[in-house]
Amino acid sequence: MQSKLANLLKSYSLLNEEIGVINGCLLGDGTLSSSGKNFRLRIEHSKIHKEYVWWKYLKLKRICINSPQEVKIHNSIRFGTIGHPDINLLRKKWYAGRKKLPKDLKLDSLSLAIWFMDDGCKHRDTVDFSVHNYSLKDLKRLQKLFKEKEIDTTINSDSKGNRLYIKKDSYSVFKELVKPYIVKCMAYKLP
Repeated sequence: MQSKLANLLKSYSLLNEEIGVINGCLLGDGTLSSSGKNFRLRIEHSKIHKEYVWWKYLKLKRICINSPQEVKIHNSIRFGTIGHPDINLLRKKWYAGRKKLPKDLKLDSLSLAIWFMDDGCKHRDTVDFSVHNYSLKDLKRLQKLFKEKEIDTTINSDSKGNRLYIKKDSYSVFKELVKPYIVKCMAYKLP
């Protein structure tokens, strides 16, 4: 029964919103894992962010068979999409040996909000993103993508690695873009 449903779901092309959600997750905490000959997206967050997991699930429900489940050993909630041919295409764009930004990546408001909820945090009167795993070349591209949205950024380092800071005079633009998507349990990240 589940394999019939999975085969039906694989025949659906991903919607632009679903691609935006997946890209936001891949910028942040999402991972792609093998599922037969296709790849699927796995989402897992702490139980205190249960509302956020369910919000992501509802955005991707059309390509999921199972709803989010508690993982007691990790004190977390997780779910995964089905293995899907369109996710294979995204994997090819995101991974060439190691994870890197796709050449055609666009930062829409939804993707940006998801990335922020995954990897962003409040920093005085503005916010920053943990970008420890990105190359300097990718960080420069991210800065360019932010600049296209009229958001100025700086790259700084802390004890864990690089962080991408939204400049204070650009914070209001950033907040206006992401606020409509910020889930209540993640609102603490905004100043």
